Amino acid sequence: MNKKDFIKEQYNKFSRAEGSQFIASEYALGEILNFINKFKPENILEVGVGIGTISGSIIKAYKNEYGPKVYGTENNKFCLSKLPENLGKDYTFLKLFPSIKDLPGDIEFDLIIIDGKESNLKSIKHFINDHCIILVEGDRKEQTEICQNLFPSSKSVHLITSKKNSSYSNRAKEHYQGGIKVIFTNPHFTHFLEWFKLKLTSKFHFQIRKFLR
Repeated sequence: MNKKDFIKEQYNKFSRAEGSQFIASEYALGEILNFINKFKPENILEVGVGIGTISGSIIKAYKNEYGPKVYGTENNKFCLSKLPENLGKDYTFLKLFPSIKDLPGDIEFDLIIIDGKESNLKSIKHFINDHCIILVEGDRKEQTEICQNLFPSSKSVHLITSKKNSSYSNRAKEHYQGGIKVIFTNPHFTHFLEWFKLKLTSKFHFQIRKFLR
């Protein structure tokens, strides 16, 4: 199965699941998987796993390719009850904790995905490697600002798409698919080039949206 079909299949599956009102957009899911495919992070953290759309897709896509370690935080009882059902056998690959403060103290993450609220979000600074990438799903202004303040030398970009919600989405079809914020916490040369490319891509889609109004 090619990447596009895989993303469609996963998004369609989780859109139909109970509690899917707040899952990541199809576009955001695809961009997250693109980053993983490009940078091959060994340790990945999702803050706010929810019903498992993102972490479940990462595990399914890459467990047999290079086997990243996927950690997550979640303390919502409903979500915790649905994760084993939604992930099936892949649930055993997810290392789940109630909060960031409960993570093992000796771990450093290459990629952190923020997909929910977390009272201890500022403590992620103690769990990153030297060049960690942070992806903030959707319109989470507060979480984005916290991360940018934690890493004042970071480079960030807001990625959007000019595609509207698909026919199989559970969201309004006339609305654009939700975007994602990318934060290179301490960018080296490769990260800087990626950031510059993404800025141009984002500007292109903003102009298309403006033209289509």
